[in-house]
Amino acid sequence: MKKIVLPQMIDYFRKENGMTMDELGKRMGKTPSAISRWISGARSPMVEDLDKLANIFQVDVKTLMFGANEFEKAINDTVMIMKSLDHSHRKKVYEFSKNQLDEQNGISEMSKKYIVNNRCTAAGTPIDGDYEDAQQEIVVRNEVPRGADEVVTIAGDSMQPLLMRGSQAFVHYQPVPDYDGQIVIVSIKDIGVTCKKIYREDGKIRLKSINEKYSDMIYPAQEVRVIGKVITQKK
Repeated sequence: MKKIVLPQMIDYFRKENGMTMDELGKRMGKTPSAISRWISGARSPMVEDLDKLANIFQVDVKTLMFGANEFEKAINDTVMIMKSLDHSHRKKVYEFSKNQLDEQNGISEMSKKYIVNNRCTAAGTPIDGDYEDAQQEIVVRNEVPRGADEVVTIAGDSMQPLLMRGSQAFVHYQPVPDYDGQIVIVSIKDIGVTCKKIYREDGKIRLKSINEKYSDMIYPAQEVRVIGKVITQKK
């Protein structure tokens, strides 16, 4: 006996006809959630619903229930092709398919933001080295807040509980803080990079932690370079 593949076939023919769940629901007189339950297999259409689906998709009920030979062949051929490809070519096929899916779901290149990632900043003892020379990569994110230029990893615990060790924070590049007490990423000459609240005091810079176990850090103003302000935290 052939296996019933109704949920997959409803979704397949819905996409083939360029219909959203909402559009299919309207034609069926159903809610989008009802269509979603059919596709997930949580619920099954009634007999009269099957006839209506078949009419909308212009296929017979048997094809809806058990799948079309052409559909099954296409799936099998795709699997065989993927198995025949080496790793690099499989990756290219996957990336192309992912881009097609994003386009179908309305995630266009214009809605994405490229942002610097993979750099680390201390929240405690400054990290050695120049921040500008640190390893970095450019990633694409869809949830980047307005004004963010980089997402950094917090390496220490001095800014807890606001910025937890291992969490990530978005940074907006700017050389001057907006106000005293703002949380910023700074580079300290010959010492390293850290994340702190900043206060300007008569030619000196005071860097203050949120975690009370850490003492304030005070340096001549000319030895502290503000990289940017922390604008939000990514959990």
